[in-house]
Amino acid sequence: MIKILFCLGSLYLLACGGPAGKSRGYATPQLQEVLEELRTRQSRATNFVAESRMEYWVDDQRVKPTVLVMGERGAKVRFNALNPAGDDVAADLACNGADFEFIDFNHNCQLTGPCNKDSIGKLLRVSLEPDDFLLLAIGQTPLIPNPTGSLRWDAKSAQEILDLHSEDGQWKQTIVLDGRERRWDVLSSTVWNAAGKVEWKLTNKDFTAQKSEDNVVFRLPAKTRFEQPEAKAEVTIRWVERTLNTELSEEKFIMQMPALPRCG
Repeated sequence: MIKILFCLGSLYLLACGGPAGKSRGYATPQLQEVLEELRTRQSRATNFVAESRMEYWVDDQRVKPTVLVMGERGAKVRFNALNPAGDDVAADLACNGADFEFIDFNHNCQLTGPCNKDSIGKLLRVSLEPDDFLLLAIGQTPLIPNPTGSLRWDAKSAQEILDLHSEDGQWKQTIVLDGRERRWDVLSSTVWNAAGKVEWKLTNKDFTAQKSEDNVVFRLPAKTRFEQPEAKAEVTIRWVERTLNTELSEEKFIMQMPALPRCG
């Protein structure tokens, strides 16, 4: 009899959302509603200026420089990676929306070319579209083209999980959101290619609320990690300070290039 009562009690906890699980605490959303909310949050950010501590690989060495970075929608981004031993600039990269300019001061060389995901890779070793770096700075995730799929609730961890695929079947993506109080912070995002291999993975930790210069409230992560397993590339970003939606002049994304040899 005791055993039967114990089992009935366990079933009651499961049914009522006790210790064995948590209910949403809000109306069950539709997949497109969640996707639209993510797109809206992304659209609220026009630019950012940040100080960060980045950790990534250069050749066979893991480096942890302070990186001053700013970005603006329209493929505009600027990086100043500082030498660990001082505040002088080790590397400078600027994307002006069409082209990039890159100076490696430690090796006295320079590069120029079209501004795309490979431009970011010149400095951080991970291939990331310039506009996607703006999304990382605000704790959001790039989305695969024309996503569709399903939405499920993980009661144990109180998370909304989006299982997505592109219409052409070339991409799959799983996005995990913090479902507590309908925060919908992007905890992780993973994309697979048509071969079933991970194209990239993004994780965020320790979200807090912060107002932008135009009084929009964002929830920003303290730490971001972006990985590309096939390329054996990764970057971990600890955000020290961020300012969102401020005034940035066009000159911020343009460099005066010195006469230096091309980097090999």
